[in-house]
Parts: sequence; C-alpha cells; structure tokens
Amino acid sequence: MTNPFTTLTNLILHVGQTHRNPAALSYKKDGAWISISTAEMMDTVRKVGAGLLELGLKPGDRLGIMADPSPFWLMMDLAALGCGAVTVPLFPNVAPENLHYEIQDSGMRFLFVSSEAQLSTLQPCPKSIEGILALPKALELQGCVSWEMLLLIGAKRLENQPGEWDASARAVKEEDTATLIYTSGSTGIPKGVELTHRNLVSQVVGTSIRFPLDPQKDRLLSCLPLAHVLERIGSYYYLSTGTSLYFVEDIKKVGDDLREVRPTVIILVPRLLEKMYAKMQLGVETSAGLKKRLARAAFRRAQEKSPTSAPTPLDKVFDALVYRKMRASLGGCLRLAISGGAPLDPNLYGFFLNIGLPVYEGYGLTEASPVVAANFPGHRKVGTVGIPYPEVEVRIAEDGEILARGAGIMKGYYGKPEETTQTVDAEGWLHTGDLGQLDGEGYLRITGRKKELFKTANGKYVAPVPIEQAIGTHKLVDMVLVIAEGRPFVTALLFPNMEGLQAWKQELGHEDMEDTAFLRSEKASAALRQIVEDVNAKLNHWEKIRKFHLAERTLSIGAGELTPTLKIRRHIVEEKFRPQIDSFYAG
Repeated sequence: MTNPFTTLTNLILHVGQTHRNPAALSYKKDGAWISISTAEMMDTVRKVGAGLLELGLKPGDRLGIMADPSPFWLMMDLAALGCGAVTVPLFPNVAPENLHYEIQDSGMRFLFVSSEAQLSTLQPCPKSIEGILALPKALELQGCVSWEMLLLIGAKRLENQPGEWDASARAVKEEDTATLIYTSGSTGIPKGVELTHRNLVSQVVGTSIRFPLDPQKDRLLSCLPLAHVLERIGSYYYLSTGTSLYFVEDIKKVGDDLREVRPTVIILVPRLLEKMYAKMQLGVETSAGLKKRLARAAFRRAQEKSPTSAPTPLDKVFDALVYRKMRASLGGCLRLAISGGAPLDPNLYGFFLNIGLPVYEGYGLTEASPVVAANFPGHRKVGTVGIPYPEVEVRIAEDGEILARGAGIMKGYYGKPEETTQTVDAEGWLHTGDLGQLDGEGYLRITGRKKELFKTANGKYVAPVPIEQAIGTHKLVDMVLVIAEGRPFVTALLFPNMEGLQAWKQELGHEDMEDTAFLRSEKASAALRQIVEDVNAKLNHWEKIRKFHLAERTLSIGAGELTPTLKIRRHIVEEKFRPQIDSFYAG
C-alpha cells in the first residue's frame, strides 16, 4: 500500500480528508477535559496558518514554539509548516543564555509562547524576533498577538483567499527543512539539527509498522514536551491514524491523568519510569501489617524474577493481589509503554515486565529523527534496545561505535558544515557517539558512550551509567553522579528523593527532625553507605565507590543542572559541587 503522504503538510491535509474523530485532541482546563474534533482542529490550523501568512510568514522563515505542550502547540506547528516555514521547538526551562543563543542562531522571525513566565525569559527581546504570538489573550497587553487575534486575522484572510493555505501546504517538498531542533546535550553550545519533511515522515511510517494503533480502542496520553522529537513524532503518528490524543497538563500530576484517561499507549523517558518505581516502592513501605508483608514479597519477586521465565502459581497470586493494583495506579489499560531518550536500567525493565506493564525500550537521537532501533510487540529482548527501525541500517564500527544510515538521518547541523561532516560521513553513516553490539538475531545492545567511559588515574576504565542506575533505583535516592575521570579512585554525588523523605525519616525513627538536619545525620549516611556497599559488591575493585557526598537538595532543569530530558549536565553539576569533590581526594 502506498503511503498517502510524503510531507507533514500532506499528512495534516490527509487527516482532514480521512478522519472524523470528535475527540482528536484533548487538554485539561480548570480540572476538566476539553476535546477538539478533527474538523475543529483543521479549521483552526487553516485559520492560524492564514493568520501567519497575513503577518508576513514566508517559506523558509523560522517560527519558534516555546509554549507548553498542548493541542495549541501542535496546531501552531502544523499551521506554520503549511506556510512552508521551519518550526524551531524550544524548551521553556532551558538556561536563558542557551535560549537566547538558539533564537539568534536560528534567526527566527516569530515566537509562540503560552505564559507570562515564558515571555519574561525573553527580556531583553532578541532583535531577530519581529512578532510574539501568545496563547493567553491577556498577553495582548504586552504587545503580543493573541491566539484569538490570530484566528480573527486568519479568518478574514481566508474569506478573501480561501484556498491559499492549502495550496501552500501542498507546495511543500520532501527535501524542504521542516524543523530545526537544538540538541540540549550535556556539554557545549547547542547545535541546531536540521530535519526535513522526508526525515520526519519516514519515522511516522516506521512507527506505523512497528506500533500499529486501533483508533476505536486506543487512547494516547502525551506527557513529554513536544520539543522532544520522540514525543513530536508520536503526535504526528497519532494524528495520522485518527486516534484520540490527550495532553498532560502538569507532569507532576501525570498519575491523576493516567487514572482519568486510562490510556493504552504512552511514551516515557526512563526517569519517569524510575519515579513510578520509587512511588510504588514507597507505597509498599508505607502500608502495614499483612498487607505490607504480602506487598514486600511481591515487590521482591518482581525485582528478582527473570521476565522471560514462565509465571508460577505464586506469581499469579501476586498479580491478583498486588501487581493489578500497581497497574491500576497507571490507568490499568496500558498495552504500549515506549521508553526512549536515555538508557533504561535492565533491572527496572524486568521489574515492570514482571508486574505486567508492557514496556518496550528503543534507542535513537535527534540527528536520526530520532529512532534508530526499538523493541516492539512480538520482538522484545530485555537488555537490548531492539532491532533497527524500518528504513534504518545499523552497523558497528571497528572501535565499537554505533553507526546508523537511512531516511531519517539529518540534513545537517545548521550553519555548521564542519561539524556535520564530522558526524555524518561521506557514505551517509551517522556516527552516534554511542558504543554497542549487534547480537546474532539483530538486536542492538548499548554498551556505553565514547565520551562517557571514564579512565581513572590508574589507567582503569569505568562506565558510570550502570553504577548510577544501580544506586538510583533505590527509594532513598533521586539521582547519582559518578566521578572517576583522571581520579585515583571512584566517588559519587548522591541526591536525595525528597518525595519519600518523610517515610524515610519515619523508618529511621526521626520523623520530627528537620529535613536538612536529617540529611546531615549519621543515620542517613549509614543508610546510604549500605546502599553503596550493596552496589559495590557487584563491581570490579577499581569501579567501587570509595567515598560519596549526600546533597541536601535535588537537581533541577531551571538551575541548568539537568537537560530538558532529565539527564545530568555533568560539567555543570561537578562545578557546583567542586568543594565536595575536591574533599574526596584531599590529603
């Protein structure tokens, strides 16, 4: 069967001609879900698109989107693409200097925001921006063109030129740049990844092959930023199938939305799975009596059982009494929980499979639009990231680096030809910077990062990520940063799980102690020493953590310590905790 669309603009026109979903897109307002039908969505996209044309948006112009994820984000994106423009997604919580750099580097003419807080981060406003478009009407007072005003402008233009936007959308070509996505990275200046319509459509088609949907039965919950390319591809795919898509209002309340929407499909980053795991563990520990003993036994069984082994009668009892309730806390209907964006700890992967949550881990990067490989129904192997995606070739270089080639590989880094040729070679192979292996069945296993394999002063190599994952799955720990590069021995910074702090204090008999005092106490240190020793017992002697520091707070995106996809910016955190790190190696 021939694919009915070859560009994202043809995709949205196809959706308008094909689907009639009364709840195509839904979002929460004042605690209630509001739905937008396919027809309403198409009418809005056309009006917004016509409004952008009236404001002077031309083919090839850059339009930035810094708004919170919602149907309005997606409709602005599609409307601008239909004008032949290039959309530039921006994470609202990136460091101000990076935000201004991305705006200036891309040369964007217009920017879409959805809050006064986002608007304030633009002060002083970069010179390249000619107009700011705003979702809340109140921001009109600050010189912005509101969503309502844009619709009015667009409706008037459509009266005079009714087919203009559609004709513009049909004129977009596969090789045209669709988006410019700045890689958050953990070091260095952001780089703009140029992705074409062909790049992105190839991923939509590949996703339809690997993860087919049934619009009559499936419900989709979007909980990641749409500036994250994986979530954006997912949204395009959902639209193309006519399946209902719901947007999380606040990631901190995702549990409530899971129980209300009861989705069948969700895309997650491992950090969200880690938080779900910690919450389940906390629920077990705060129960009492026989219920607690049963829950502890079931939890331990899920931690230890091989997910490939057949369930025993005891497993069935645990499922009926414990695991079913754990799944119910996530809505109870998930058939696809797709994990990407960072490595997923195999032990965590096994735990979720054992409680009946169908997790499928994949692997990719923005430069590949993004998926390179993925596990999918009928083809899953724990400890791997699956087999290559449709239209993607994968091979392993002599030094172990993963190389990828195919329809999704980027056009290049915007304005950086030398860095582009260093990353994509003359034969079209993308050099990912990740190390891996392909097994006999074609499954890809990630073994590390070329730049994140630390070498100690003694010449020994240490892979930090598996150690950080092993400690980070404990209920008392939120995040971990291993220190080893050029050092005589391995140390670590530990960041506490503040959500579970009260239960932790109660467990140790210090429920009345102030949080900071407790984190500084010997009992807290002793509990964490035991966690570290348990992990050390499974490591080579040169990998063992000799010293650690327990911080008195968690890391945050706003402070520049985490990337928008919740990965630690090592160089920034190391600099902020320089005195503690230096003390590890003093004397």
